[in-house]
Amino acid sequence: MLRKIAYKIISVLHITSVKFVFYLQNTLNVTHNYQPNPFGRYIKKKNRNSFDRYDAIFKDLSEPPKALLDLGCNRGFFVLRAAKQGVISLGVDHDRFEILYARSIAEIHDVNKALFMYDEIDEDLISNLPQFEMVVCTSIFHHWVRIYGKESAFRMMQGVADRASKYLVFETGQNNETETRFYKYLEFMGESYEDWVVSFLLGLGFGEVKKIGMYSTTLSDVKRTLFLAIK
Repeated sequence: MLRKIAYKIISVLHITSVKFVFYLQNTLNVTHNYQPNPFGRYIKKKNRNSFDRYDAIFKDLSEPPKALLDLGCNRGFFVLRAAKQGVISLGVDHDRFEILYARSIAEIHDVNKALFMYDEIDEDLISNLPQFEMVVCTSIFHHWVRIYGKESAFRMMQGVADRASKYLVFETGQNNETETRFYKYLEFMGESYEDWVVSFLLGLGFGEVKKIGMYSTTLSDVKRTLFLAIK
């Protein structure tokens, strides 16, 4: 009896502390609010919608994935949404506070199949990850190019492709986003970034690349194209 009471006390204290930290994170705004809370009541203007992209990705899949990896998961939107629908999902990000935020959401909303890892995403990490049926790689490739250089970023993408056994969801900053600090690093995309992305993904070993749609960001009025690569 005393053991059951102790378990209950610890459980209540734990979830209370998680909710308190989550409240502080929201109040003090200590995360990059790029993605919304998938269980929140509304989308703030500084967030990307993300619901539209998620629904478009999963709408026409011949077979939904059983396991998903999101590289640069931010606050965990895609991981949390997929896990709530029964997909074992892992999110990786190099921002400790965003991972803490994502874990808090998973705890508060009892999303058991959502896992989050805080680590630097580089060639070494990618090479040591297992395979997942779907890998989500959105709005991070252009940062790899800027930080690690083009050749290293290309190798990282080959590693990402090798870890996607069925699907790769890909979106990147584009060389027509001239109001950003990264567009000048993407000159290699040429006159048509869409043609470049399709050719690039096919060269990584995918048999088909679909253009899912174009979606707004919080950086400028230029919309980004979202792609689904299929093996």
